[in-house]
Amino acid sequence: MKRIHESLNQAFQRHRMVFWYDPAEEWRMAFDAFEGEKVDKLILRNNEFGLKVRLLTGEPSGRFLVYSPAARPADLENWLLDLLLQGHEFKADRASLALQEVGLPYEFRPLAEQHVEFFKEAKRVQALKEIVSKEDGPSELRLKMMGVLAGTTVNLDAILFEFLKRLVDDGIIDPVEVAFGRFALVEPFWKEAGRMFSYLSATPSLRDFAVMLFRGANPLDTSIPLSAHSKVFLQRWKDSQSHSRYYRQLAAKLEAEFQIASQLDNAGEKLDLGEEDTFEIFERFLIHRLCRAFEAGARADEILNRIQIRRHSFWFSDHVHGYGVIQQAVELRELIASAELSVDSIDTGVKRYRSSWWKIDRAYRKVCFHLRRYGQVNVMEKLSDWVGKAYVNNFLLPLADRWSDRVRDLEKWSCDSIPAQRRFFNIWVAPIRDKGQKVFVIVSDALRYEAAAEFVERINSENRFTAELHAVFASLPSHTQLGMASLLPGNDLSLDPNNGTATVDGRSATGTDNRNEILRRALDGCGTAIQAEKFLELNTKVEGRTLMRENNVIYIFHNLIDKVGDSTTTEAKTVDAVEQAFEELLQIVKKVANINANNMLLVSDHGFLFQQDPVAESDDTMFPVAKEWFFRSRRFAIGKEIDSSPRTKIFNASELNLPGEWACAFPTSLGRFPIQGSGKRFVHGGFSLQEVVVPVVHIHKARVDDTGRVNVEFMRVPNKITTGQVALSVFQEKPVTAKLLPRDLRVGVFAKDGTVISEIKTLKCDWPDEDARKRELSVVLVLSKISDTYNNKDVEIRLEETLPGTSQSVTYKSHTLKLQKPFTSDFDEF
Repeated sequence: MKRIHESLNQAFQRHRMVFWYDPAEEWRMAFDAFEGEKVDKLILRNNEFGLKVRLLTGEPSGRFLVYSPAARPADLENWLLDLLLQGHEFKADRASLALQEVGLPYEFRPLAEQHVEFFKEAKRVQALKEIVSKEDGPSELRLKMMGVLAGTTVNLDAILFEFLKRLVDDGIIDPVEVAFGRFALVEPFWKEAGRMFSYLSATPSLRDFAVMLFRGANPLDTSIPLSAHSKVFLQRWKDSQSHSRYYRQLAAKLEAEFQIASQLDNAGEKLDLGEEDTFEIFERFLIHRLCRAFEAGARADEILNRIQIRRHSFWFSDHVHGYGVIQQAVELRELIASAELSVDSIDTGVKRYRSSWWKIDRAYRKVCFHLRRYGQVNVMEKLSDWVGKAYVNNFLLPLADRWSDRVRDLEKWSCDSIPAQRRFFNIWVAPIRDKGQKVFVIVSDALRYEAAAEFVERINSENRFTAELHAVFASLPSHTQLGMASLLPGNDLSLDPNNGTATVDGRSATGTDNRNEILRRALDGCGTAIQAEKFLELNTKVEGRTLMRENNVIYIFHNLIDKVGDSTTTEAKTVDAVEQAFEELLQIVKKVANINANNMLLVSDHGFLFQQDPVAESDDTMFPVAKEWFFRSRRFAIGKEIDSSPRTKIFNASELNLPGEWACAFPTSLGRFPIQGSGKRFVHGGFSLQEVVVPVVHIHKARVDDTGRVNVEFMRVPNKITTGQVALSVFQEKPVTAKLLPRDLRVGVFAKDGTVISEIKTLKCDWPDEDARKRELSVVLVLSKISDTYNNKDVEIRLEETLPGTSQSVTYKSHTLKLQKPFTSDFDEF
C-alpha cells in the first residue's frame, strides 16, 4: 500500500487529475487510506455529468483523484475521455507502478511486463529513474537497465569490459546469463551486441563473443572479419587502466588455445605483422626475427624502422629490453664499423676517445644492461656472442694495443690535451671558492667517462639544470686510493708502495673521516666530506642548509659502481650498478639544488675496463721479474727493481710524479695480472683510455625554467569524414634536443559532447632528426559504430596529453570537421 501511495503522489507531481479504474475493487482500501496533500478524492458511480462540471468549473486548479469501481469504458462511451486524456490514468499492477515510479508513459507497459523482475527492487528502479530521458526508446531503456544491473555506465562497451573481467576471473559461468538471465535481458543484450559488433550466433555466449573478437583480430586467421567497432573496442580495452590486465590474461589463454605459435612457425618468411599486437607472442616472434636479421647483416635503418613501428604495441613495455638489446647492438655495430682506431700520440688518443670512441663503450654497456634485464638467453645467444666478440676483438683489443704502443714511448706519465687529475681542485674548485661562492663536489667511485657523458645528457634534459663534460688525466696507478687523494686540495701527494694507500700533505686520504680532515685543514675549517647515503638522509631545509652555511666546499662521496664491480660475486652486475648510480646521482644533484646551491661538480677517481663475458685464464699477463713486490693488483703491481718485459710497461715513482724509490708495472693492452680470488671482468688501476680519461661534470642550476616540449601540429587533415575511417598526419616542428623534450600524445575522433567515436592511438613525438620529412607521422583512425549517432554533425580530431604527475588528460590541439557518411555506408557487402 505504501508503494501505491508513493506512486500516486508522484503522479500528482505531474498531473492535477488522476483517474483510477478498479473493476474488482481490490484496491478500494488503498484508495480510502490515501491522503494526498490538497487532493480531493471522488468516486465515479453514474455521476459523470456532475463530476465533469465540478472538475471543469467548480475548482479548475484543484487536484482530484477520481476512483471508479468499474472498468474503463470504451472511448466512444466515455463521458470523461477529454479529462482523462488531459490527466493521468493510474494503474496499481506491478508493471504500471514501475512505469509510474520511473516516470515513463504507458506505451512502455509491454517493456515493463517483459522485464517485470527488474522492477521488483526499489534500488534498481531508483537507479534507472535517475538516468532515463524523455527521448529514450525501448532499446535505450533496456541498455540502461543493463547498465544498472552490470554496475557500469550506460554503454555496451563498458558493460562488456565488466563482463569480460568477470569471465577472466571465473571462466566457467557466463556473466551475461548471471547478470541478465532472470530479467529477460539476455536476448536484448546479444541483439545489441550483434548490431554493434556484427556478432551473430545461434547460441551466443560471452566466451564465444571473446573468441570471435580475438580470431577477428588475428592476422593469421582470415575466416572471421573484424568489424570497425570491434577494432576500436579492442584498442580501448588495451588502453584501459582498469581493464587492460584482463585483456592481457584472456589474450594469453586464447593464444595457447589458438596455437598461435604453430601458426607463426608455418606462416613463412613473407609474413609482416606490422603494428598487429593482438597476442604477446607476436612481440616474441618479431624479436626473434630481428635477431636473425641482425645476424644476417640486415641494414641498420631496416632494423630500426621495424623497432620504431612496434613502439606503440600493447606488449612493447614487456619487451622493451629485448628491443633495447637489438637497438644498441645495431648502434655498436655501426660505431665500430665507422671507427678509425689509429693512435698517433697520447694527446690524439685522448681527444679521439673523448670525441667518439667513448660511444662504443656506452653502446656495449647498454647492450649488456638490456640483455641482463631481458633475461631471454636463447633467442639472444648468437647476437650476444657477436656483441662480446666484436666489442673485444674489433674495438677494445686493437685500441688497447695501439694506445699501449704510445704509452710504451712515454718517459713520464702526462698528457697535454687534458689536465692532470691532481690539478682538479685548483682548476675547478678553487676559482668558485675564490669568488666567495659555495661548491659541492660529488665524487662517484668508478664513474667512467662514457657513463658520465650519458649522465650529462640526462641532467641537461632536467628543467633548470645544465651540465658540461670535461676530463682529467688520471693519476697512475688508476685505483681508488690514489684517485681520491688526487681530487683533494694539497701540495704533496704520495703513495705507500706497501699497501697502495695515498696521503695528502702527509695525512692519509683513506676513508671519509681522513678526507674530511684534509679538507678542513686546507680550507681553514670551511670544508667537509660526507658519504652520499648520509647526505641523502639529511633534512634539506635544516641540516642540509646548515651544512652549506658552515662550509664553503662540501665533498659528497658516492660509491656504488666500484663497490659492485670490485667484488667477484657481483662484478657481472656492473652495468646494473651504473644505471642505479644514475638514479642516485640525480637524487643527490636535486637535493643539493634544493639546499639552494648553484655550483656542483661531479667527478670520479678512475674509470674501468669491463667485459660481461668471463675472461679466460689464458689472457693473464704474468708478473715480470722483480727484486721485491710490495703490492699487487690485477692491473698494476708495485715493487723494486722490476725487469722490463714485452707485455708490461714499467714506470718508476718519479715518472708517475710521485715520491719514493719504487716502481710500478702495468700489463699492456687488456692484460690482467693473475691475482687469486680477484675479479677479472671489472678491473682498474691500469692505463687504458677507459681507466684514465676521468670525467669532470660542471652542473649549474638556473633560476628560471629552461626546458620545454616539442610543438606538434596537424597536417593533411580532411574537412569532412565520408567513410568509416579518417587519415591524417601530424608534424613535430623541431627536433628533440637536450632542452626541447619529447611529447607523448593520444589522437582520436570525438563528438562535441566528448564521446569518443574512434579508436585512440598513441603518438610518441620524440624524433631528433634535422630532416623535417622524418618528423611527420601518418595516422589512420577507424570509427566506432557509435559514430553513426553523430552523422551529419560537427566532430573534432583531438590531440590529448596527460598532465605531468597525474592521470588527467587535457586537449593539446583539436581540429573540427564534419562527419558526413553517405547512406550507402550503412550496408554490408552482398
